[in-house]
Order: sequence, then structure tokens, then C-alpha cells
Amino acid sequence: MSQPLTHKGRPVPYITAWSREIVAQPNVMATAGGLAYAGTAPGRDPDGVLWQVWARRPGSGEPVWNRVHGLRQRQAMRKFLCQVCGGPADRNEQGWLWLLEDQRDEERREWPDGWMTVHPPVCRSCLVVATRLCPHLRRGVVPVRVGEVILDGVYGQRYRVGPLGLLGGERDTLLMGDWQSRWMVGGQLAASLDRCTVLDPAEFGIEQPAARRAAAAP
Repeated sequence: MSQPLTHKGRPVPYITAWSREIVAQPNVMATAGGLAYAGTAPGRDPDGVLWQVWARRPGSGEPVWNRVHGLRQRQAMRKFLCQVCGGPADRNEQGWLWLLEDQRDEERREWPDGWMTVHPPVCRSCLVVATRLCPHLRRGVVPVRVGEVILDGVYGQRYRVGPLGLLGGERDTLLMGDWQSRWMVGGQLAASLDRCTVLDPAEFGIEQPAARRAAAAP
């Protein structure tokens, strides 16, 4: 386990953005092949994705708790780093350790197999910490072992060409290679999870919200 940065005595997750890492974004323009940044701004990566621009200054300024630093998020996804401390995520014979929002219901019998997420894995030491620090995990989570991880999606803001030029649309997750992804400014890398094993939260000391506990009771 690595040690996460702290702010006023509180640990700051590795993927959280800091205020001085937020920079003005280059102007986007429409081309025959989709969106592009104007001038000398960065172009598409080898996968054809135009990514949001960030500075790298972890620990500089104030943590922006509701913003994910895109560069560190992608690094954590590609290298299987813990989203909290930035060290190696936990892995055993069943796979990588992940924390997922509890989506178990009658309509998702196969969940979490095939589920797509933008949230990186965790190490065992940070698992409980993540449930407290990460807003998306506060509504009830389950630990999951993931045997196969496919980095095949991108989450970002879509654009379309209107009568007066480019118009920003909704945020969405698209598969890489989808033609619509060329009209998106990517914010986070998404992964499809397969060969999953759902674990018992109680074994990891994770307390579930009362509604979840009641639903899980026999």
C-alpha cells in the first residue's frame, strides 16, 4: 500500500483532482474526422480518443472532491492501481479487487458480468477507506473479484454540429471505435468487467445502508 496525499488530515484519493490541476480547455472544432482541438493543443491518442486536458500537480491547491483527474484515472485503469493510494490493486486467483455500486436486482441477473465502470480497482488496505471517501460508493457497495478486465470504453462529453456551430451535449459512455466517440471529449477510461465473483461486504468490514441490509435479509 502506498500512502495517499492528505489535506487537513484527510486522505485524498489518488484519482481526485486538485484545484491547480484544472486548466483552461483548448477550443474544439469540427473536422471531417470528428472533433479536434484548435491550434497546437494535443491531438488524439493511439486509440483515436480526444482527451480532456489536465495539468499534473497532485497536492497543489485544494482537492476538488467531485472531480476525477483524467490522466491519473486512466493510469490507474491501465496499470491496475488502487484508486485511493495509487499503489498496486489487490489481486488473487479470482482476479482483481473492485468496489462496485450494488446493482443487484431482478433485471440484472448477470450483474456484474458485462458491467462497464470508470472506477479503478482498489487495494485491500484502502477498501473500507474508499467507501467513505468516494461519493459514488456511499449508497451501498459490494466488493467483487474480476477475472477479466477489458479497457474498451470512454466516458466524456459528446458534441454535435448545429446551425451555429458545435453544441455540447450530454455526458455519456461509448465503446472505443464507435463513430460517435470521435465527437466526444473523453474524460475517463471505461472498462468492461467479466468473470466476476461477488464477495460478502461483511467479510471486509463494510457496513451497508439500512435499506440494503433489509433487502439482503432472508
